[in-house]
Amino acid sequence: MPTIHRAEEVLYRWLERYYPRITAAHEMPQIVELRREFSRRDPRYAIDMTALRREFLQDLGHRHGYDGDEVAASGFEVFFAARQQVEFYDDVMPSLERLRLRYRLGAISNGNASIEHVGLGHLIEHAISAGDVQIAKPDPGIYHHLAERFAADPAQILYVGDHPEYDVHGSREAGLRAIWINREGLAWPGELPAPEHEVGDLRELEVLLSD
Repeated sequence: MPTIHRAEEVLYRWLERYYPRITAAHEMPQIVELRREFSRRDPRYAIDMTALRREFLQDLGHRHGYDGDEVAASGFEVFFAARQQVEFYDDVMPSLERLRLRYRLGAISNGNASIEHVGLGHLIEHAISAGDVQIAKPDPGIYHHLAERFAADPAQILYVGDHPEYDVHGSREAGLRAIWINREGLAWPGELPAPEHEVGDLRELEVLLSD
């Protein structure tokens, strides 16, 4: 989320410079809320974050007297570039470098982060984006799509994620094994079945896998 918040800030400052009528009418939190309201117009926006952001910018530009297509095209490029400036936790790169020596690594995202752009392309063999396959977590189909990419049975895949429903419960319902990575020490939601395993970071994951 800090990465997304920074990208929102970069986009807002860009709009302020090139499309000032938009920012004169709306503070940044208002634009975020307008986008949330806009997302309710079409159920596909829950799956395709790129379409949501492009079409929202198009609508926003048009409503303030600008060329909506121009605002959407350039504005999304600004946001997308900032969205890829991810600051990794200290354990991420060393752990993934070691894990890839023993395992094949894949990733699933409901958003529009690019594995290549954020610097993980040399580690991740297959990356699935909800927008590309038009299925989003926790729908079982997206986990099965990953299994198909690996030509593996879902039960052969161990899914590691921080979201209780989208990462842990969703993948287990699809037949994968799952581990909850809980960096913030949060309480597990009582309405969901407890995770089989919980780790605080990827170093703990390495120890658990060794055991």
